[in-house]
Amino acid sequence: MSQSEQTKPTVIFSGDFHRAAVIKNMLENHGIYVFMQNEHMGSIAPWQVASAGFNPVKLIISAQDEEEAKRLLEGFNDAAFDNES
Repeated sequence: MSQSEQTKPTVIFSGDFHRAAVIKNMLENHGIYVFMQNEHMGSIAPWQVASAGFNPVKLIISAQDEEEAKRLLEGFNDAAFDNES
């Protein structure tokens, strides 16, 4: 992967503010820098930043962290599903 591909911004999650905040915290605890797009407007007026207010908040990471982030998200989603059962 070239240097420009490694630093390319990649959206790893789109959803509501509260779930995005939990996922952002988890990724940062594992050393992955995360930018939260629409952090404030996504919670105050989500319909103004996304169609019908659906998935207004996006988490953006560097492409070099994508594999690790996806692995962590799989574990997070599995744990969340187990708790709902």
